[in-house]
Amino acid sequence: MSAQITLITVHKGVDLHAATALRVMQNRLADGERLLALTRAEYYTFWDADRHDLSVAKLLTMGRFYNPNKHHYGHFFLADGGAPWFQSSSRGELLPSRWPGVPQGSDREVDPEVAVSDLYDLLLGRPRVPKCNAVDVCTYPLGEEGPLLAGVLWRLFMDSATVDPITVASRLTVTRGGREGLLVNPHMQGWRLAVCKKPFLHSQSVSS
Repeated sequence: MSAQITLITVHKGVDLHAATALRVMQNRLADGERLLALTRAEYYTFWDADRHDLSVAKLLTMGRFYNPNKHHYGHFFLADGGAPWFQSSSRGELLPSRWPGVPQGSDREVDPEVAVSDLYDLLLGRPRVPKCNAVDVCTYPLGEEGPLLAGVLWRLFMDSATVDPITVASRLTVTRGGREGLLVNPHMQGWRLAVCKKPFLHSQSVSS
């Protein structure tokens, strides 16, 4: 096990990628009617920071990873983050239970002692619906050699009647046919999933 450091960035305005994907998934995919909302973030994860001379502070100064005019960000630290994902050939596994880790900083006005779920959920947003379940899907390119793993993080909000959110989320995201999957190409990408530990009970607007 080694420490995992993650920078998550989200658009301040409307994310057209997520809005377009949501409409296609709802209208064209099997189980699309269960999908109530979709949000998107980009993440940059690395291990063995000292050995590779990597830091979130350095990433934040590089326009390739973060633009303060366009993005909000959150910085997280997970003490036991497991082995780097690009070293594993398995796909579709669950993310570490404490993903993405303990908050270390953000441009949002958040108490630095806030629970990880609060900052993480603030970045990923909440749907404009009264009640739902949510699954997060981290995608990343296969064949990545590191040391920095860059990928896209999607949050799928599904209606509360969805009995098996992981199965439905996999069916909606991993492309296997004309009516199954949109966000992951299994020939080119790996993916990991996480079920949000509790349903979203209150109607709140998606964070901007």
